[in-house]
Amino acid sequence: MTRFPMAPSFAPVMLLLLVLLSPAGVVPAAAVDGSAALSRILTDPDEQKTVLDAAGRSAVVVNNPCPTARYDLGGTVVIYRQPAFGDEGGIVSGAWKQVVREQGCGASRLLNVLVFVQSEGSVSAAPILPGTTRADPQLQKDGVGHALAAAGGREENCKVGYVSDTRFIDQEASAVEGGRSPPWRELWTLMSCTRWMEVPMLFIPDQGGTTIVAGPSTAVRIYPLAPDRR
Repeated sequence: MTRFPMAPSFAPVMLLLLVLLSPAGVVPAAAVDGSAALSRILTDPDEQKTVLDAAGRSAVVVNNPCPTARYDLGGTVVIYRQPAFGDEGGIVSGAWKQVVREQGCGASRLLNVLVFVQSEGSVSAAPILPGTTRADPQLQKDGVGHALAAAGGREENCKVGYVSDTRFIDQEASAVEGGRSPPWRELWTLMSCTRWMEVPMLFIPDQGGTTIVAGPSTAVRIYPLAPDRR
């Protein structure tokens, strides 16, 4: 386990990552392969530090600082773009998610980090949404707008706004026509200056990609933040 300091918001880096990944689209998540080359990357101390540093830039961490929190880099890896390696074993392309558990100050969180190859032999990382969402980075970016709209939009005169948690709920038994996987449901928690909101999210893979349905508004739950959280 490792402690690390707080860091600035990740939003600009997240936009860069989506640009890097978007031309080919993010491929469906798959189980990490057993290649020795990838295993060496995942166990490399420098790569692990890169992942932990990125986890520290998660919006939920920045907005809820805990100096005594501890961070555990677990073994969960989800592949978004299958890693490829050169003749000498150096990584030349690929993107995947690694999960970091944060514990401290009465809270326990799962922080997700997107790791990607920015140049041959070198990986970079940036935080994506926390929790157990199954949405890939592009769906997360799109989903935030849908969730915010379902919750009634941004709070007036408030500069605080982030997703503090996502929770996978369940999935349908079968895919819709043309879909690569069954629809699934999640619950996203949004935070603002004086309130927090729980927004039901439905993701429907179909012929055109994935349709996102947030709400309906009657199913969104809005709660006031305790004074000591404001």
